[in-house]
Amino acid sequence: MTPEPHAYPPPGTPGTPRTSGADAHAVDPSDEELFRDSLHRTVGPLSLPSDLVPEAVREGYRRRARSRAYRVAGAFVAVTGLTLGLSVLGPRLLSGPNTEPASPAAPSLSLPAPTPTTPTPRRTEPRPDMPSPTATPVLPVPPGPPTPSLSAPPARGSREARRLEDFRQWAAGALDALLPASVGTVLPAGDDPTGYRARRGAVVRAVHLSVHPETGSAKPVCRDLPEKGLTCEDIALDDGTPARVHRQAAEGRTGTEVSLHYRYGRSTVSLSVSPAPAGAGDAPVTAGDLVRAVQSPRFRELVAYADANPVPWSGAAA
Repeated sequence: MTPEPHAYPPPGTPGTPRTSGADAHAVDPSDEELFRDSLHRTVGPLSLPSDLVPEAVREGYRRRARSRAYRVAGAFVAVTGLTLGLSVLGPRLLSGPNTEPASPAAPSLSLPAPTPTTPTPRRTEPRPDMPSPTATPVLPVPPGPPTPSLSAPPARGSREARRLEDFRQWAAGALDALLPASVGTVLPAGDDPTGYRARRGAVVRAVHLSVHPETGSAKPVCRDLPEKGLTCEDIALDDGTPARVHRQAAEGRTGTEVSLHYRYGRSTVSLSVSPAPAGAGDAPVTAGDLVRAVQSPRFRELVAYADANPVPWSGAAA
């Protein structure tokens, strides 16, 4: 079936396009007016305000600033979270399933592992105070009194002779002050470092003071010997030091000699007073007189010096 041809309006009718010739692209003036009028009616009420562009620029600046601030804050939060996560989880990740911090790795050894039956040799460095295994062991020697080396008195005028003389004068002054006045004035006598004499008028009594190094021999038993007129008594000084008192008839004299013996430091101390050759037969001093003398601070100072500085002559210190 053949379609019927469409009816076209005659040329010049508004709204009819021109399809051929030079007028195909021309626009009817009445159409242009209608288009303008319709455009104005449509967009007239929607005209843009005069301050739209500056406000849009400011809004763009604000959005860019907010976006930059968000990015900086996000980066800071990410770095902070990463740091805290490493500080908390780092030791756990390094140590594995064990909760304790990982110990430093031990240096690897190239030596073969020892067998269970063979003990592992250990090398120990010798300490400075350990003797060498090949050296002869030296046993410590306990301090002791010096051994006397002279069998004769020191040369007159020598330093040792002057020291001994000074000590004897010191000892004589101490004995003179500590012994009873009835004994008399005490002075050094002769060349014997232990010998002193006590003079009271015409009566002269012998006094002996000895501080000599201890020999280490066993102490004899304290007992009386009536056949020799000897009596022995063990006592204790005020500081608890054991002492021994002897009373013996003086040979060739009518009186009794009283002596006191005890140990001090590394020495044996002996103090005795003998009656005069022409005595009345009684004892010049008692055991109590000697005990009071040796317990005095002055006598103890004297004995302490003699113990520390013995005289190397026949074993006598004073």
